[in-house]
Amino acid sequence: MSRNVRICLAALAATLAASVSACGRSSDASVPLPGPGIEGAGAGGGMDGGVDAGVDGGGCDGGASVPRLDASALRLYESASVHATLATSQHYYMAYDDQVWSWDCAQMSLDGAPAPSKLPTGSHTFTASFHRCYVDLLVGTWLDGTASSAYTATDLDDLTAQVSVNSMRGKLVALRSDLFDVTADGSGTWRRVRTGTPWTTSWAETTTYSPTTGSTLTNNSTTNVATFGGGSYTRSWGPPPAGGVAVHEAFDGLAVAVSGTSYSLNGTMDTVYWNSGTRSYTGEIRITSNGTLVARIHGDASGALRTDVLGPLPSF
Repeated sequence: MSRNVRICLAALAATLAASVSACGRSSDASVPLPGPGIEGAGAGGGMDGGVDAGVDGGGCDGGASVPRLDASALRLYESASVHATLATSQHYYMAYDDQVWSWDCAQMSLDGAPAPSKLPTGSHTFTASFHRCYVDLLVGTWLDGTASSAYTATDLDDLTAQVSVNSMRGKLVALRSDLFDVTADGSGTWRRVRTGTPWTTSWAETTTYSPTTGSTLTNNSTTNVATFGGGSYTRSWGPPPAGGVAVHEAFDGLAVAVSGTSYSLNGTMDTVYWNSGTRSYTGEIRITSNGTLVARIHGDASGALRTDVLGPLPSF
């Protein structure tokens, strides 16, 4: 697929994003559709633009005014997603469908040589160095740093990689939280499985990210640091329901420590972004500390997103 065609697809996704933005959301909103610069996602890495934190839901998520969402809970909830998007940014933003994009502010290499126009199968190391780079001109996502993946695949639709990220600063990568300016360091294991035909409604993708213990995400707005300690985060999408885009997230013992206190995230969340500009949520993510439930992020009976804080949460 040519770059021009992919840009047109990105523009189409932006049109849907605008319908979300117009319904009482931030101007940075983006619908998590597949493709370079449209994440969501991030799909693999990443799906993203800061649209839900602290939002009064009147008009979009059911009509009635709802309580403001808790920022601390949403930051913990989205920490793994943001870290995954940055650690896999070379795939997510620069080679989403394995066609390598050329970009003036990003240098891509494969096994130490200039990257080819398409990623090959086999065992390789794919690296991208971003230099104050706007990788998504629609949302304003900006990257500065280096991400690398040592991947093995006989079929690129089932790819496993050891990914690493070095002082990768990212702006406007988040979707639901206010983690608008962060820096990621560390590594992790990433697996991506795709089915269906690319760029059609049959296309589907599942990614699972397990950050290595000791990997960190720094919130540059507060200078506080989240340190990962095990577990995994899974995100999948497609094929879409009629009239919308569905995203599934699952947390399996994801451990995050902030200010000396460890938290564990478990559960699932399903989000449907309807073409009409509304969205609906089902499922529950539970945040515990030392076995005690301290927060829930869940969809209520009307399909709106809620946060229930039941104990002290860190100022991450």
